[in-house]
Amino acid sequence: MTNNTSVQTRILVVDDQAVMRRGFCSMLRLADHPFAIEEAADGIQALQLFEQLRPDLVLLDVGLPEVSGIEVARRIHSLEPLAKILMVAELEEDFLQAFRVDARGCLLKSVEAQELLNAVGLVLCGYLVFGKAIVRLIFEHAYLPEEPSKPGKLAISLTKREQEILGLIAQEYTNSEIAKHLYISPRTVDSHRARLMQKLGTRNTAGLVRIAVQQGLLQEPAAALRAYYGT
Repeated sequence: MTNNTSVQTRILVVDDQAVMRRGFCSMLRLADHPFAIEEAADGIQALQLFEQLRPDLVLLDVGLPEVSGIEVARRIHSLEPLAKILMVAELEEDFLQAFRVDARGCLLKSVEAQELLNAVGLVLCGYLVFGKAIVRLIFEHAYLPEEPSKPGKLAISLTKREQEILGLIAQEYTNSEIAKHLYISPRTVDSHRARLMQKLGTRNTAGLVRIAVQQGLLQEPAAALRAYYGT
């Protein structure tokens, strides 16, 4: 988060449960850098406030009634494709839905204040924030038995460097960390990541890892999981 206190970071908190909504607002007010916080109790109000305020970040409940959080995220991105949305959910299983609408992260509603503040800061700085739960779900989803209608493996050829970077991405290394690990520049890593997404036909990291596992492009997926979980 920026240290420039003359311009407040605007956050829209969306949750139909007043207790949860106010709880998130209270957590956000603990930040060293003051946020300008607005609240919405449903999807329609959230969309109206987003269009009026264009907040820097939307903290959005997945399980909104009537107009769901997933639908709200879709409509927000139709208004502002680069909008930063951090979703909150009751269950880890909802995280996959958040990925499909290009949310920048997803947290459980049981999140503690410091974890929430850390996640908000990271998303505002351009990072994805999903943690280990979503990585596990991606791998589990990728290893489901194939259905008869499921397409076969794609004709994808990766260079040795692309395979190295793909493996590190699967372990949730940032571009900066990958650059240090491989002794290359972050810009080079970013170029490789963009090329990988183009080759695999996806727009985000979740899709990149999921397709890579499904297509057998991660040479040692089990080892990657062990490294990620520290086991």
